[in-house]
Amino acid sequence: MAVRLHMNLGFLAEPQRLSDSADTVIVVEPVIGSTSRTKGSLFLLVTGAGGRKLREATKLVGEKIRDDYYYDLSAGISVCLRKSVLAANRVLLHSPDRPVVGPDTPAPIGLALAVVRGNELYVATVGPAEAYLVRQARLLTLPDASPNSGLPSENVDGPEVWHGEIAAGDCLMLMSPNVTRRVGLGPIQDAVLQLHPQAAVDQIHRQFASGSLGSTGGDGLLFVEASEVAATHTFTPLKPVWPGDSMSGAPERSPIPLADTVAGGVAVVATSARQAQVVADGWLRRGVSGLFDHMPQRPMSRGRVTPMVVRRERQQRAAFAIMGILAVVAIVGSAVFFASGASKPDNVDKQQQGQIAFAAAEKDVDTVFGNGRDLLSSDRETAAKYLKDAYKQLQVAATNGYTTAMLSGPMTQVMAGLNRYYNVTVIQPQVVLSFGTDNLASAVLGPDGAAYILDTTVNKVYRVDLATGAKLAVAAAGQQAPAPGGITGTVANPRLLTTGGGDVLILDSSNSLWLWHPATGNTSGRGILKKVFMPDNETWGLGARVIGTFVTNAVLGQYNFYIVLPSQQQVLKYPPAPDGSGYPAAGRANYLSVAQDVSNLSDMYVDGKVYLVDQGKITQYQLGQAVKGWTVDPPPDTLIRPKAPYYTRLVADTTAQDQGTFYAYDNTNRRVMAFKKIDGTIVGEYIVPNDSPYLSALTGMFVTGGAGATNPVVYWVESGNLMGASLVPATNASPSASGSPGLPSSPGPGASTK
Repeated sequence: MAVRLHMNLGFLAEPQRLSDSADTVIVVEPVIGSTSRTKGSLFLLVTGAGGRKLREATKLVGEKIRDDYYYDLSAGISVCLRKSVLAANRVLLHSPDRPVVGPDTPAPIGLALAVVRGNELYVATVGPAEAYLVRQARLLTLPDASPNSGLPSENVDGPEVWHGEIAAGDCLMLMSPNVTRRVGLGPIQDAVLQLHPQAAVDQIHRQFASGSLGSTGGDGLLFVEASEVAATHTFTPLKPVWPGDSMSGAPERSPIPLADTVAGGVAVVATSARQAQVVADGWLRRGVSGLFDHMPQRPMSRGRVTPMVVRRERQQRAAFAIMGILAVVAIVGSAVFFASGASKPDNVDKQQQGQIAFAAAEKDVDTVFGNGRDLLSSDRETAAKYLKDAYKQLQVAATNGYTTAMLSGPMTQVMAGLNRYYNVTVIQPQVVLSFGTDNLASAVLGPDGAAYILDTTVNKVYRVDLATGAKLAVAAAGQQAPAPGGITGTVANPRLLTTGGGDVLILDSSNSLWLWHPATGNTSGRGILKKVFMPDNETWGLGARVIGTFVTNAVLGQYNFYIVLPSQQQVLKYPPAPDGSGYPAAGRANYLSVAQDVSNLSDMYVDGKVYLVDQGKITQYQLGQAVKGWTVDPPPDTLIRPKAPYYTRLVADTTAQDQGTFYAYDNTNRRVMAFKKIDGTIVGEYIVPNDSPYLSALTGMFVTGGAGATNPVVYWVESGNLMGASLVPATNASPSASGSPGLPSSPGPGASTK
């Protein structure tokens, strides 16, 4: 069956826009075949860096570009796009809505536009607007115009139009630079890879517009994802016609002599026969009717029979009369109802319902905690029953006029009690080290007890001392380091991190594997960077998702190497060479017994068994097959957190098989879940305070303290910060402490390395 590309869209609805956003989004997908084949579909984002007062200006520019592009049939797509931008600039220069631009001030209006025709893609940007293409989990930057080249301008020369192809699975992103600056490209890319375009737009805008980020200004987002659908168009088969010749228009004649004359005579005879048949049939019918007329007839009965037509008319008049009476009764009743005021909402009843529900909630809370009691300590199940009822009653009160401020007191007590019942701990995040606006893609705990952070903004791997917050670059794009064979290699852009034995492993964008070995006994960050012998990396293709290791010889420091490759639908396993020189291709093996789609896999953990985190679920594998019966328990607190968990990161406090605790990050509910390795039983939950912005876009995580530690600490990277928080339950910590126990006192919250 033939297939064609279909575009899935994601953009911000007008009611969801920020009040001071001036951005305008225009999408045109023609339904007329000729227009679709010649001009394609137009996707346009016009941004304005000046508040809502520029809304009319951006709307004017967008509509002018749309109209001129589709009405201009004088040239190809690239030329028509440039001409439409120039025309919009001229209209804006003479418009009363034109923004005032100073001599040294860049023009405030930018635009990012794209045209998709079949599998062709045309993209152009002007001024403060950005365009990216996500292909095979890689983020590509499309034409990068200068932010100072916006509209209106006296000397605009038309944008440079990038021309390429778009394939199924590709996602085009047109965005305001205000969004990428506040949220970061890493979280945006993760949302696009995991969600439908519209869901990704909604999630990114929630992060951007959250009060914690304090985001204002342009919030323009337009995502276009290409997918394949079956072609439904059918073609009408061609019909044969007479070829043109010199006798065209002349009556057709047979080449056989007298054939036309004979055929005409036969037609006349046939016509005459049909006419004679009709006349004979009429005579026969009239004769039979006359015969019946002369036969004796019975006299007619004198009884009166009402015709059916008259009876139907009487029934209709009766029905109309009944309907009229009912209509009059309904009108009179409605008038009395509205005149009496019974149609107005009974605010007294709503207030009474709210008061009853609020009083019931207070009574439940008093039963659990009143007069110094703590029913949760003496009778957990009974206390839980009262707390659940109190939570439901407070929801009823909230829907019947009670504000959040009025409910804050009992709601705080109820939530605290339910969190204790469900073994939920509220942790206090602290900034261990700030990297400003850099995108931090990963974080692992090194063999020397330091954190190793992957910064994709500057393409470096940093070592961060967890006690002092001091950082040191250990690998960077373009760095020279020893390689196998006695030559020198060059590091490409670092992409993935993991640890193995006493080493930190770095996979770069050219599929080269690098090893950082910290100096033994040294705590200042000294060590050796060298390239690992891996001749098989040329077959990996692009888009490796995760790497991992498993120690096979702790004395020699040797370990197996694992890599997740979507191009091969496999997790490849490489045992080390006996002499520890690298990973020869001869030892390569497919770990999964059956190939499967791993393009959405977000994390992997290996401790002899392999745990894969794929599309929000955690699956245990042994000897290449999924283990039946092993699964993590669902969280029990669905009453207060009804959304199903969606896991994206998985770490453990020990590498021993079936021992210790797993810690999994639930992106949907902003929490860290703790499970027993052996059977997936829930140990606890860890959440941040409601007013905290953290645990919203976590990209890397590890836990210190080891199995059975009395004060485990979780560290993670998010929004340009290395964060940390103690996992000690609140009952064991001082209620008045502002920080979390076990974390360094310096550099402290807000510290920056910029």
